Amino acid sequence: MATYFIKAAALAAMTTLTSQAAQADSGLGIIGGDLLLGYSNQTGEGGYVAGTLDVAITQFHGAQFDLQYEERSTGAIGRIGTVLYMTPRQGQKYGLSLMVADRNNASATYGQLGAAGMFQIGEDVNLEVRATVGLSSKNDLDWIGIGAGVHWQATTATRLYAHYDLTEFDEASFRARANEVTFGVQTRLNNSPVSLFAEASRDWLSGRNAAGVDTTIRAGLSISLGRRGNNQPSFRVADPMRQLLRRGLF
Repeated sequence: MATYFIKAAALAAMTTLTSQAAQADSGLGIIGGDLLLGYSNQTGEGGYVAGTLDVAITQFHGAQFDLQYEERSTGAIGRIGTVLYMTPRQGQKYGLSLMVADRNNASATYGQLGAAGMFQIGEDVNLEVRATVGLSSKNDLDWIGIGAGVHWQATTATRLYAHYDLTEFDEASFRARANEVTFGVQTRLNNSPVSLFAEASRDWLSGRNAAGVDTTIRAGLSISLGRRGNNQPSFRVADPMRQLLRRGLF
């Protein structure tokens, strides 16, 4: 049931977004957001809907809210996340993150806490770093992870990005290091809020419970309104459990 709640919350949030984020700064503090409709080439994965809202709390504080609902043959996954961040100066923002996910029709809930930072390192280039700790309700599986990403606004309409995440699972029943590399592109259509995006991910497990390299292609449509906090890209909320779910290990 929790996944259906997250799906409904995502759609409700996007309804609010379309009515509020088109304005520069709404009375609710919403300054912008994105709605993504995508699909994966993986046979066990289906379509997904995701939304991000950016809210200004004060002049130097903000919050990013993320909702996602993803269809899967083994049970749909709903995720909700947030990053509470500070913007001490132009080109810098950092904060604390939280993500909770639930697998439908199964007693499988997991979540993680973390910290993230984003820094402008060149004209139209931002570097993102993150670290997380997580725990699942199934088998008491826990993990620690680190990650980094680069966002490049190549033109006014096209953004390129790349991410790498490394997660350590160290339990008696499961011991592995999860690696994931992602490259993506998003390009806006005719100066409209609508963009097309495509990304490719390569992931693998090393260690005692190793698993071979797998490639996932995702593509879809994005609608973006307003602006992001500190006029920098949204933080990436990484989910190291995705490849475990796809491989049937969770």
